[in-house]
Amino acid sequence: MNSESATESRWSRFWFTPVPTTGIHVVRVLSGLLFLFWLLSLVGHQEGFFSRTGWLDMTAFQELRRQQEFQPADWSILYIAGQNPAIFSAIYWTSIAVIVLFTLGIATRLTSIGTWVIVVSFLANPATSYDGDYLLGILAFHLMIGHVLMGAWSGNLNKLEWLLGSRHDFVFARLLFTKPDEPRLSYGANFMMRLFQIHFTIIVVTSGLHKLQIGDWWSGSALWYTLHPPFQVTLESLKRERATAPVVMFFVSLVQYAALAWQIGFPAFAWRSGVVWRSVLLGGAAIGWVGVLFLFKLPLFGPFFFIGSLCFLNADEWAWLKGRVLSMTQRSAEGKVAREPVKVGSKK
Repeated sequence: MNSESATESRWSRFWFTPVPTTGIHVVRVLSGLLFLFWLLSLVGHQEGFFSRTGWLDMTAFQELRRQQEFQPADWSILYIAGQNPAIFSAIYWTSIAVIVLFTLGIATRLTSIGTWVIVVSFLANPATSYDGDYLLGILAFHLMIGHVLMGAWSGNLNKLEWLLGSRHDFVFARLLFTKPDEPRLSYGANFMMRLFQIHFTIIVVTSGLHKLQIGDWWSGSALWYTLHPPFQVTLESLKRERATAPVVMFFVSLVQYAALAWQIGFPAFAWRSGVVWRSVLLGGAAIGWVGVLFLFKLPLFGPFFFIGSLCFLNADEWAWLKGRVLSMTQRSAEGKVAREPVKVGSKK
């Protein structure tokens, strides 16, 4: 009976312990910047990629959707525009504005829902379909859950904040509303983080196990093909590399097996605190970000994995990071004041 009570207590603490909102705010800002990068990188070609008058007509659009292994949503707010470029442009820039408001923490109870709707809507068109894009929908969905629930139990919100979200979600709220020593705790923030942790762990481990179904990952040669694109490699370039091939293959295999170990062993260290385990968690995510960007030219996978890894930091670790950032900011401000020249008035 005592064992069952202890298990129930641990389960309750895992899901239903109020935590400071620092973590969810940082994740929101980083995710919002990622969403904006994703959409703004296509400015100038947004109609070609996303509209019904773009590169795909309706016949091609429906045929590609049938061929996709993973079907995106059947709905999109972009469909409202039909074939009207002016309405499409208005929806596109309004979507950008909503994501900016969400990133800044303005009316988050509404803009979080709007951001999720926007991200899913822009994923619906197969013209820009890529596996990594769907990870953004997962991130937006969990952030929506967190911001809809945040403050519902212990936020002491007024009627307007119940509708729009807490004013303390604003990026610069600390300067306007919150005292430095005033903690803000939330059940919803913890629930969202825990939910995303479980989902993210499944994604990471499944990705690693999927690689084990490919012989090149077992042999340690999978990354060699990435380093040697078929349209760039020639017989002469291969002959030049022949002397160093054993050394190169050793390090390529080492990096590849380290990446597999990080992914498959992720649950063993993701929830562990301490400098060593956090170095493995965040260091592995950061190295993976750089590797995926430069080896595979994929801009979205790396940021998603790094943001997902940040979600495993506990309240004490977020407090430590917040203190370090505030301390650095204060020292920078003091140094700037100290460097300013003293103005000496002159008598006429």
